[in-house]
Amino acid sequence: KLSYFSKVQFLYGRSIEFPIATNGVDDRETTRQQEGKKAEVRCTTSKGPIVMTLYEDWSPNGYRKAAELFERGYYDHSHFFGVVPGFLVQFGIGYTADLDLKEFADSTVEDDPKRTDLMPFREGYISFAGSGGKNSRSSQLFFAYNNVKHLGNYPWETPIGEVTEGMEIVRNFYSGYGDMPPWGNGPQKGLIRNEGASYIENKFPLLDKFEICHVKRIDGKPTKNPTKSATSSGSESFPPTISAPTVRPTSKPVKGSPSASPTLAPNSDRKGRLIEFTVENLDGEPGKKGTFIVLTRP
Repeated sequence: KLSYFSKVQFLYGRSIEFPIATNGVDDRETTRQQEGKKAEVRCTTSKGPIVMTLYEDWSPNGYRKAAELFERGYYDHSHFFGVVPGFLVQFGIGYTADLDLKEFADSTVEDDPKRTDLMPFREGYISFAGSGGKNSRSSQLFFAYNNVKHLGNYPWETPIGEVTEGMEIVRNFYSGYGDMPPWGNGPQKGLIRNEGASYIENKFPLLDKFEICHVKRIDGKPTKNPTKSATSSGSESFPPTISAPTVRPTSKPVKGSPSASPTLAPNSDRKGRLIEFTVENLDGEPGKKGTFIVLTRP
């Protein structure tokens, strides 16, 4: 259990003792940080609607590539060509005639560091399917079925998002053909690329597919993140579990009441946290305010 205090000199030469965590909760479990950007991808499919949410802070390179591919319509009308019950659903070979979009889809992005807090894979996770080496992520993706523990071992198997609505639809995608040969009787990727949608429709007519996808970008917002260190910088709000700024008597007491929740202020040396807050009715004088910044250290 942590109980952090700071006694420092600040505005007007006064000092203050300010409790950062007095509730017996480890500070790292309650620190809020600025959440990365998200993309909400709403798609209609041959089985029904699904919603995916892609997270920049899960996999920055993967997020940017996948979000743009969905925005540019690359996955529209493409098939779920590898549906293996209890394992995954693979997709991501589009039928676009746009040469620039094809070139972008075939380009690769660097692997992202794996976040251990996201492992093992859980049902509904979305990840790129690589081509057998490092930095090989291009356009093919998969949905994970169940909690497949051995997913996540390869460099490209880093979750970029998850199915947030319609997982029951994903579970019901047609799986009768199974994986591609020799593991199943499904379509071959090379022939999908060379022959396009007609190859699937003529030889694998029961496979499900995307219809149309729409993307909504969502800016980051403060969020609880249990893995974030307590030495965070940036401007962000405290969660309710952190006590409001409490003015306590010291050798030169500051009297008043906090007017708002404290916020973190930038701290370049990262050796502590700078807490900024405002006190109203300073020294008992109605209407008088003081803004204070406190450097906290364990």
